[in-house]
Amino acid sequence: MASGHVRVRPAREDEIAEVTALWGEMYAGQRAHGMALPLRDDAAEIWSRQLASRLDSPVSVILVGEALRATGEPEGSLLGFLAGQTKRLPPQFAADKPKVGFISELFVRPAERRHRVGRALVDAAFAWFARADVGSIELHVLVHNAAARSFWNDMGFEDELVQMRARRT
Repeated sequence: MASGHVRVRPAREDEIAEVTALWGEMYAGQRAHGMALPLRDDAAEIWSRQLASRLDSPVSVILVGEALRATGEPEGSLLGFLAGQTKRLPPQFAADKPKVGFISELFVRPAERRHRVGRALVDAAFAWFARADVGSIELHVLVHNAAARSFWNDMGFEDELVQMRARRT
């Protein structure tokens, strides 16, 4: 990222293929950090179709980060993306605000990490969640991905539960 300036904005329909490619890179990295569930051969196609319906929705957001030249023009390809949505807590939980934000994906190209791209994406998501009036924000992170866990702790998240999986053959 030559200029050091990042703009975060909602993804556009003409960027679905590029965001889907980033999603594929993200899942390859997750497999290296212990993701147990394999993807179907057509996973990228399925995710891409779902992405299209999430671009302009009151309950979900797809944000992208792009590097900017000094003139304010984009430098080139996307640096990363974040996908978020809102959901409601089950009625048995006592919460001041029953609407919860959920960050389902965050990915920054490896060469762009440590340049505040992830923070810019998360800050923009926090602003979107605030406008959606959520009471809290949840996410999943792989237990063996120490860098991701540290990042999320730095962003104000705390460990709450651990998902466990038993494989059956």
